[in-house]
Amino acid sequence: MEHITNDWWPKFSQGEYQRRYDTLRKAMAEKGLDCLAVYGAPLFFGTDPGAPNLAYLAAYAPAVHGYVIFPRDGAPTLAIYVAGHAANAREITVIADVRAGADLPGIIRDRVRELGCEHGRIGIVGNFAWANTSVPLEHYQSLTASLSGAKFEIVTAWYEELRLAKSAEEIQFMEAGAAICDRAFAAFRQMAAPGVTNVALHNEALRVVHAQGGRISFGHVGSTSMREPNMTYPSFYPTNRVLQRGDALMTELTGGYGGYFGKLYTTSFIGPPTPEYKVMFELAAESYHQLMAAIKPGLCGKDLAPALAGKAAAAGYKPLSFISGWSTVNSRPVLFSRRVEAADWEFELKPGYCLNVAGWVVDQNERMGVWIGDTVTVTDSGVRSFHRSPVDRLADNILAD
Repeated sequence: MEHITNDWWPKFSQGEYQRRYDTLRKAMAEKGLDCLAVYGAPLFFGTDPGAPNLAYLAAYAPAVHGYVIFPRDGAPTLAIYVAGHAANAREITVIADVRAGADLPGIIRDRVRELGCEHGRIGIVGNFAWANTSVPLEHYQSLTASLSGAKFEIVTAWYEELRLAKSAEEIQFMEAGAAICDRAFAAFRQMAAPGVTNVALHNEALRVVHAQGGRISFGHVGSTSMREPNMTYPSFYPTNRVLQRGDALMTELTGGYGGYFGKLYTTSFIGPPTPEYKVMFELAAESYHQLMAAIKPGLCGKDLAPALAGKAAAAGYKPLSFISGWSTVNSRPVLFSRRVEAADWEFELKPGYCLNVAGWVVDQNERMGVWIGDTVTVTDSGVRSFHRSPVDRLADNILAD
């Protein structure tokens, strides 16, 4: 089957996929796993199909849901739910063996038996560990009943940590995604003015992303009056609220290439900011720069606690700054100034990890907030942003002045 290019999963080299497979098989041998069932389903509100764990192996994500059956010894199999999609899947995926049908557990069972793994250890990889999305209960019950001689283990977090450090080819995809995101934000800023709705701004960003062959995982846009604020976090579903002079405008914009996303956390103003918003912007920008300077390979989450706290509390505000891997469709770590998973305090940052870094400050009553951040990669000596957008410069974020 000839593989045809598409805008959802531009292909890596054969060597990159072989690297992934070899790394995974070595780790499976060390963990004593004979086979994996890697689940995938649509994720988030956006135009990217999601299914990051499955797509990592298949360069394809199924509609509804599906699996990659990945043996330690033998060829992988892609199993998808909609039989009518099989021909299209074969055009796109890097996996040669594509099977389709509504009985996904039955396809997995049959392939596991073909591989001689029906009495082995089988790892279940869920859709996305950060969202606690594993596999459907009915699938798990069917698999464990039909393969009663096998031992099953949920290994989603283990699997995702194997793909946290990005290869050189993956970093190139991250850079392409961030550039797409930057151009979308530039169009967004140019359009933002009194009389424009939040959803129109979202649609403009979406248009620019798609025109470049990119996709979004989501695109938050929210606005509020600076004189009577009621927003600390932008709207997941943008509304038809009309911008007015004196508004604060927050975004969480994504733009991705082949499932590798840049993301911008921005706060802009329609006209000059009020004095309090100006102070909060400066505090958020300072927090962002402190975090960027503090991140070094070899540090753990607990080492970054002072930078996460920043100077907001001393100035009378609440610090909500964070370092997170989940929204670059990775997972670990989740480091918030307010709340941190205990295990992530001990999580070590390594070169090649891609993270979101954001300075985020809200008032004591949580009526108003400012955040500033973007997507970065950990290098051998520190951290490097993928973006060029001026999210941290106040003068560049006063729009329609």
